[in-house]
Amino acid sequence: MKYRSPLRLVATFLSVIPTLLVAALVFNSCTALKEAQQRREKRLLEKRNASSLMLKPSKATIDPLSGVSDHYTLKFAEDLRAHPNFDEATEREDFTRNALGYMESLYDAMSEHFGFQPEHKIHVTLHDAYRGSRLAAFTSTQYRSGISNGRYVKFISGIQMDFPMQMYEKHGVRVHELTHAFTNIYYIPVWFSEGIAVLIQSEYAQGGLHAKLDSLKADIRIDLNGENELENWVGHTESSPLTQWRYRYAYTLVAELWERYGNDFYIKVFELMEADGLHQQLESLMPTSVLIYYFSKAAGEDLVPFFRQLHFNVRPLTKDDIVKQIETMNSQIRRRRE
Repeated sequence: MKYRSPLRLVATFLSVIPTLLVAALVFNSCTALKEAQQRREKRLLEKRNASSLMLKPSKATIDPLSGVSDHYTLKFAEDLRAHPNFDEATEREDFTRNALGYMESLYDAMSEHFGFQPEHKIHVTLHDAYRGSRLAAFTSTQYRSGISNGRYVKFISGIQMDFPMQMYEKHGVRVHELTHAFTNIYYIPVWFSEGIAVLIQSEYAQGGLHAKLDSLKADIRIDLNGENELENWVGHTESSPLTQWRYRYAYTLVAELWERYGNDFYIKVFELMEADGLHQQLESLMPTSVLIYYFSKAAGEDLVPFFRQLHFNVRPLTKDDIVKQIETMNSQIRRRRE
């Protein structure tokens, strides 16, 4: 039987100390990161209950027809000012003060949820009826565009939210439209815009009107070109079975990715978009193939095969591919303007 000398044992022990220290640091770092994520998820979970949302003290400037706070303006459309509940100045002022306090609190919750916030104020107009209906609210993002340093670039110039009062009184609808105000600044495809808005409305605000489908594959709808009908969605349309299916399918798809890759998945996606800034150089809404490029980067794996299985007309892209396509588009725009 062989024995090691005390000095050799000490040397051996000292040689493993750095490895042990590194392992301890990695373990502590992972533990701290996990605990921070758990605290964040707990805060978001607490805020999912509309009744627990803490209202910020109002710092708004209020007058009989409108109000202005840090992130919002709010005004009453003419048809609502004639409504018995809002035909007196004091009624409108009280409502505006409470509404802006609530919306500012909701804004903070959404900012924490997405990890970013719009740079511009959100302009809210309350109606008795909007576009002839009391059952639909709309959020629109206005932008201006031009050539800067030889490149086509577009910038957000305004965000407008229009609510019939009947819709504004629904917490889930407010969350849905505010999600649009946040995410649409990246010019994302309609199906992703609506899908993530329903996701936040349902999972966060617990005010969803659209249930998930049982299966992305079994419940798919294919157009005459053999492509997923979801890609044909260009905006708000009349209420029809296809429109309702699109809401449900988009929600199911967005929720599937969220569950598969974690609660921070979409935060990572928007961070990647912001870092590149390529969304500002696209002439129209972001093509689905470009969106899946960011999905894949955030997920750490190629998601093109997954979307192809669902009959999306997509192809794998690199960042160089996207930049080259933008350069081609810029050349075409310059020629049109010459």
